[in-house]
Amino acid sequence: MGITVTIAAGQSDDWRPYPEEGPSELIGQLHDYWHARRGGTDRVPSRDDIRTEHIEPLLPFVWLLDFDRGTRDFRCRLIGPAVVDGVGRDCTGRTLAEVHGDARLHSRAVRPLLDMMDDARPRWRQGPPLLVHDATDLWLESLILPLATDHRMPDQVLGMTLFLASGRRNHRPVALRVV
Repeated sequence: MGITVTIAAGQSDDWRPYPEEGPSELIGQLHDYWHARRGGTDRVPSRDDIRTEHIEPLLPFVWLLDFDRGTRDFRCRLIGPAVVDGVGRDCTGRTLAEVHGDARLHSRAVRPLLDMMDDARPRWRQGPPLLVHDATDLWLESLILPLATDHRMPDQVLGMTLFLASGRRNHRPVALRVV
């Protein structure tokens, strides 16, 4: 059963630098793994540094975006099955502009991603979805991490999203559909 989405509810500006306290255990595991793969404070891990066999239990919640500096848009390269279930469709191969359709919605959704591409610092968010929907008890927790082929300038996003019930610690897949 899908949920009809109309427009934005949460704030795209409530993304913040990754905090030491607050993230769930699963989000913390991905952040800690990414951090360990950095190899230095000024170094950004590349996609080749991330070994899927090391994060296998997290893969259902993980997604990967390619960044096009020319268009300043993102293409969905990989989306874990729990995220596909939560979003209500598989957007692999499509740009976020195509997925969002509405220019206002797209602008709000990509703002934190673009900020991260500029400063190469992880971002974390916990709260209601950025989209209005019929499920009043839905809560999301998301992490976005930069990846860089040259270990300096980000060109991919490694992300993780957990769909949570109102207790904010229990995974609850529920479909959100953009209309």
